Amino acid sequence: MKHLSRTIFLLLTGIAIIALQACQENDMADIQPDSELKKAEKTRTFYGPSVEIGDGVGRAYVVEDESGNPVEVGLNLSAQAMENLPHHHEAFVLPFHPNKGKRFYDHVLLDWAPQGHEPPGVYDLPHFDVHFYITSVAERESIGFQEDDLDPDGDYIPPTYIRLPGVVPQMGSHWVSILSPELHPTDPEVFTHTFIIGSYNGLFTFWEPMVTREFLLSQPNVTKDIPQPQKWQKHGFYPTQYKIFYSDRPGQYTIALTGLVEREAS
Repeated sequence: MKHLSRTIFLLLTGIAIIALQACQENDMADIQPDSELKKAEKTRTFYGPSVEIGDGVGRAYVVEDESGNPVEVGLNLSAQAMENLPHHHEAFVLPFHPNKGKRFYDHVLLDWAPQGHEPPGVYDLPHFDVHFYITSVAERESIGFQEDDLDPDGDYIPPTYIRLPGVVPQMGSHWVSILSPELHPTDPEVFTHTFIIGSYNGLFTFWEPMVTREFLLSQPNVTKDIPQPQKWQKHGFYPTQYKIFYSDRPGQYTIALTGLVEREAS
């Protein structure tokens, strides 16, 4: 992210909260209830290739229902991946299975930030940025240095999200929810995990759970709803929740987009 002071950052979110409270409640698109998001009884999981991370490995996966529709995409990190991580920022590219998931999600860009990143006092803790991209690696890597970017049309933006200043090279623009606990203007909570969406040149291109190493080591089991826009730019399978959890057998951490719903472009 671009350099941004904590004071300015929280001021921006405070202004946005006031504006949001002035909006009508029906601006929020409904999230389907759990009963409508249950997976088919029979699903299959397909893994991409393993990538060395720390002393362990990571791999991206997609879960499909009987019709071949993706119902979940995620990243598994073996327990050993938390050990001997680099002391410097490092990015890992984890592709999905080449023939599954109806090719909506292309790859995971896992960023390890041992010192965190801007703004100071908010996201400057050791953490992972888990980007689920629907664009190719080549398209993502073509994003260069620039000060500004074209915003998507308003109906495609979840109503609680605002764009951070600047564009991150080889990533794009980052959008955060002003209702995230770590962004509360007067009583912010310590950052443990949050959800970011990303765009470039007016198109949304990635969905990003962001989670600290310390939170993962606590062996969590959390599922959070994702605010929904009114419209979608591209036909595909979009998440309504994200989850972060640890499983003993095998010992691994999972960060996933869940409750995928097929949406038509509008």
